[in-house]
Amino acid sequence: MPRMSDSVRQHNMARGWIGTTFITRRLAAAVVGTLVVLALTHIPQAVIPKPFRGNLFDKAEHAVAYGAIALLFLRSFRRPPGVRVVLVLLLAGGAVAALDEITQPLVSRHASAVDFAADMIGIVLVCAVCLVTRLCRREQGCASALRS
Repeated sequence: MPRMSDSVRQHNMARGWIGTTFITRRLAAAVVGTLVVLALTHIPQAVIPKPFRGNLFDKAEHAVAYGAIALLFLRSFRRPPGVRVVLVLLLAGGAVAALDEITQPLVSRHASAVDFAADMIGIVLVCAVCLVTRLCRREQGCASALRS
């Protein structure tokens, strides 16, 4: 019987962990969604039509885009994520949003603390809804068990 190389064994272990923790297609959608948002936020300012440049609608776009990314990642877990996972997602999402803003001057755009704040608002809102939903489901389960 042929022996597995260490690299093949490590690959299979990593794949197994990802497969048991995440729904792979949903995780792929979350990663692709993140890459699409990062690509869109790095389009040079001169190419963007004037109505879409730096207005209030732009901030809503940031909040919705980063909220959607957070939702995609949260929905990629096989089990409902706990508080620790949500906190990690908040930190990771904040890091991606900061990196997004910091790298925009490389493509003739300007970094904006207000854009970063809008990104974080989207992430925080989705994470808060996730935690409240989880708490409500847990409380309903406890309440129905106490009634019987």
